[in-house]
Amino acid sequence: MAEEKKKAVSGGGNKLMLIVIALLVILIAAVGGLGTYMFLHQPAGAEAQAAPEKKRPDGPPVFEKMEPFVVNLAGGDALLQVELQAQLYDAEAKQPLVQYMPKIRSGLILLLSSKSAEELSTADGKVRLKAQVKKIMNEAIGQPGPEPVETVLFTSFIIQQQ
Repeated sequence: MAEEKKKAVSGGGNKLMLIVIALLVILIAAVGGLGTYMFLHQPAGAEAQAAPEKKRPDGPPVFEKMEPFVVNLAGGDALLQVELQAQLYDAEAKQPLVQYMPKIRSGLILLLSSKSAEELSTADGKVRLKAQVKKIMNEAIGQPGPEPVETVLFTSFIIQQQ
């Protein structure tokens, strides 16, 4: 009889131990999940609090005219002469644009000279080119916050076959 009591007590202890271990595993998983959630979502909130979004200025848009570009197009059978203006986020964006102009012009010359006359003859080709020009300008400036160049406008676009 004494042996049966020992088995009953030790068997109950094993069940209790398994329940405690299971609860500990669930508790650790819950704490780990909560910690991961807080860690991954914390920086977005901190950035939003640290740097309030810059308000768009009222008034007319700000434009910066660039010197004309004349490049040989890919294939060597055509020339492209293009004049463009950058519409800027605000007047403060003009200074960095002017400061980075050599880097911007170099990037744009490489881009323009890589295009073919056929590619640029369509409206779709010109729209894609505008997006690529804008990207090069904003990457060259590399300013945090809103992109300094909002859009690019072609004021002259001439493809001359040779």
